[in-house]
Amino acid sequence: MYLIIGASGFLGRYCIKNVLENTNENIIATYSQSRPIYRHSRVEWVPLNVCDINALKELSTHISNTTKIIYLAAFHHPDKVEEFPELAWNINIVALANAVNIFHNAKCLYYSSTDTVYGEGSREKKFLETDSLYPVNLYGKHKVLAEQICLTKGFNVVRFPFIFGTSLVEGRPHFFDNIKSDLEHRKIVEMFSDSYRSTLSFNQCAHYLISLIEKFGACSEKIINIAGDDVMSKYDAAITLADKYELDKSLIRPVSITQNNGIFRAKRAASGTLDNSKLKSLLNISEIHLEV
Repeated sequence: MYLIIGASGFLGRYCIKNVLENTNENIIATYSQSRPIYRHSRVEWVPLNVCDINALKELSTHISNTTKIIYLAAFHHPDKVEEFPELAWNINIVALANAVNIFHNAKCLYYSSTDTVYGEGSREKKFLETDSLYPVNLYGKHKVLAEQICLTKGFNVVRFPFIFGTSLVEGRPHFFDNIKSDLEHRKIVEMFSDSYRSTLSFNQCAHYLISLIEKFGACSEKIINIAGDDVMSKYDAAITLADKYELDKSLIRPVSITQNNGIFRAKRAASGTLDNSKLKSLLNISEIHLEV
């Protein structure tokens, strides 16, 4: 059985999709607010406030030494973390610490982290899992501490790149969907052309995560970058989208991140790319490229 905590978000829905497509496992999928519309005979939706320790204890009655846990719940918007630091701390740190302590007997737990833990990088230098961590904002610092909590309990951490793809969440479009819609309606789209990230789709990220869990359970490699080979700006990603759907690329206008610092409340690293050698070695993959 899989337990996916935070399953109603963009990545969570793709994790459900990949578990159903690639395994015979049933899924307990948690959500924090309104019950998702999606239904499947192998998916049981369960409401969960991760900050409610009694709710976590109740959920643990469904956990055994064969349960595979994916932990996606987070207060994750960097600007909102800066605005509501106490709430973010309770969700990102206190709730996680309670969860990994309560779910200690699970077969494995994979914690969803991010490339923001590394801090400022460059187009040329890809971060290894062993590199030092210098996050530039409070959200990144939360992720660093959350990783240590999971690692101390013997669980696994996966660090995701910039994820770019269509939403499976009913009534909630992703950044990808908004760009596609704007291009379809002949609207100008401005995208950063001088900020570089490793980039994959939601489906690819979920697929590689489920592949790791199915192959290894609790993997001996405790931290794994899940990322593609390609280093892309958001402008590059939008061009890839336009090519895929045969939309007008001339509507996509490059802008500089250095000239748009006022957009964000929290500081962002201009670039941060991930080395994926470990992932490719573990799954015996030679190349990984963005599939939109």
